[in-house]
Amino acid sequence: APAPAQPAFQFETQLQQPLDFVALTDHAEGFDAIGACTDADHPLHDSTACISMREPGNRQANYLQQAFKRGTSRPAQRPPDLCEEPSICIKAAMTTWERVQDVANKFNDPGNFTALIGYEFSSLLPSFGMLHRNVIFRSENVIPHALSSMDVTGQADFFRQLDAACQAPCEVLTIPHNTNYSWGLTFSRTDEDGSAYDDADIARRARIDRLAEITQQKGNSECQIGVGFSDEDCDFGNLFPVCAEDAFGRCASEQSFVRNALIQGIEMQSQGATNLFKLGLIGSTDNHNSDPGNTNPQVTSRNAGAVGNKEAIAQIFAANHLVAGPFRKMNIGGLAAVWAEANTRDAIFSALKRRETFATSGSRMRIRFFAGDVPSDNPTVHDLYETAVPMGSDLTHENPDFWVQAIRDPDAAPLDRLQIVKGWIEDGKAQQRVWDVACADERIPDANGQCADSPAEVDTKNCDINQQLGAAQLSARFSDPTFNKDQHAFYYVRVFENATCRWTTWLANSANTAAPSDVPPITQQRGWSSPIWLLP
Repeated sequence: APAPAQPAFQFETQLQQPLDFVALTDHAEGFDAIGACTDADHPLHDSTACISMREPGNRQANYLQQAFKRGTSRPAQRPPDLCEEPSICIKAAMTTWERVQDVANKFNDPGNFTALIGYEFSSLLPSFGMLHRNVIFRSENVIPHALSSMDVTGQADFFRQLDAACQAPCEVLTIPHNTNYSWGLTFSRTDEDGSAYDDADIARRARIDRLAEITQQKGNSECQIGVGFSDEDCDFGNLFPVCAEDAFGRCASEQSFVRNALIQGIEMQSQGATNLFKLGLIGSTDNHNSDPGNTNPQVTSRNAGAVGNKEAIAQIFAANHLVAGPFRKMNIGGLAAVWAEANTRDAIFSALKRRETFATSGSRMRIRFFAGDVPSDNPTVHDLYETAVPMGSDLTHENPDFWVQAIRDPDAAPLDRLQIVKGWIEDGKAQQRVWDVACADERIPDANGQCADSPAEVDTKNCDINQQLGAAQLSARFSDPTFNKDQHAFYYVRVFENATCRWTTWLANSANTAAPSDVPPITQQRGWSSPIWLLP
């Protein structure tokens, strides 16, 4: 076999701060090829398919494009030039799954660093669409075979098989990710072929599908202006135009975005059905570079080796991702955060399952959100756990107060403002509202619940910001003026930092070269709490 071509540049990266926990979730659909093509002793190692997969450039790109085409079938097709005998590929896939478990178990260090066992179920759609889910296990007790789209006929079948395979002491949850690429199918009330879920399917999915990824490298999935429920701050990391009527693929549709899904969920609930979309929120990187958590805009995983190098920077700005398009239009990634009692698999999984989680677009900010009886304007967290419920919870209350707090990442920009986003059902119709509840620099929300724009500015020539503007911490006790105890509603928190240079501007400045003109020079990093659901 010819030697694989070397990349244009190689580099090492290191996080400024270590992660507390991680789940490396590789695509189960590739486990057979990984198992066969990375083991020099495997009989298929030197096959044409394996050489194509290992070799960077056109052959590898063609291999991946063919894999996408095969992946749109149900079940997805195994690579015919590699899997003439399916049992060989199934065995290779199980070997890869064992390797995934072994690595996670090796590096799991309870109390210091948690390595969760997981993988990605990567069901594919035409036009490079995705119905992907991360599959996360509580412990080393997992399913014997990592179910992939090659094993199932649709989403309902996936949940049926996963539930049947994960018998106690196995425990599992799933997280839909990159829903902005799902062409409206992730948050559909029917299966991908249009067939209806039966009651058992709905109950099963609601029990296992606990969280949703709201942001990552390949775009933002909270909301988009012009696509269902949105607001002026929804234009963040959006990659696709709004879908024309009856369009499918490579466009933004309502059922691809989390806010619309949350509203759909309480509509179902108000009609006496199970809320299929009662989802907590996380972020992820999804950079496929084996450096999880690397979201520093100055040295992200895709540009660290290019800092100061005009030639390498030009390559990055001109490069296209097979699925997402131009790299320059992509985000730096996101992070998942949990409020857990201990840094262990059991405690972190429990926090994920109860949805006591929040997401950021890359910052290490911290977010708290409670609703119920808030004893004062400056309550202790201990008191709040006694008299209120945290993010991710249900609450029945005559007239709750809300308390939100955010603490800045000391290595990022100061905080700008805190918002509460509400969705509710009134007279059978869905409604939404967004309030600024706390703002830095002595700005006070007006009668409409809006603060004046921040005075903080960015010098894009050197990316300097004024560290004296903005806040290290913001908090607020909030009472909803529209509250009605007889309505179904949800609330979540959105936190904004002061504006900073976008990663493309940082990178261009490092080599005194021009930044791309088709992306904004600055950005405003943010975070999202999981919702709290108010029940009549």
